[in-house]
Amino acid sequence: MAKVRSLIAAMAAAAALTTGFAGSAVAAEQGSVSVQGSSCSTLWTSNGKGSVYVCWSWHKNSKGTYDGTYSGKFYDHATDGKWVILQASWAGRGWTSVQTAANGESFSSDFYGISGLNFRACLTGGYCGSPAW
Repeated sequence: MAKVRSLIAAMAAAAALTTGFAGSAVAAEQGSVSVQGSSCSTLWTSNGKGSVYVCWSWHKNSKGTYDGTYSGKFYDHATDGKWVILQASWAGRGWTSVQTAANGESFSSDFYGISGLNFRACLTGGYCGSPAW
């Protein structure tokens, strides 16, 4: 199962790189983007069986978009065979899976040249929770 999760994470990272996301999300505060900042949030799946603690920081680059980092930890609160997935949305696009890992595993990644970031937690097969903002 760890190999499958690693494969999913690798596929998500590859997809993110081709879209300019480079494996992350950008931050905004309810519609108004700040020049720099940081935030942390515990994101829950809609059924409460999984969560992701994620922190992200960002700064405006010379192109007017944002560069930064995000990191956190995955928590599986049920032994139901479903994986907890961190999804991100940026620049008005739909949700994209960007990280997944086993219960208790940490993650960390950088992002470059994006804007309008948000995160949410999902399980395989659905049960996506509310966005971070």
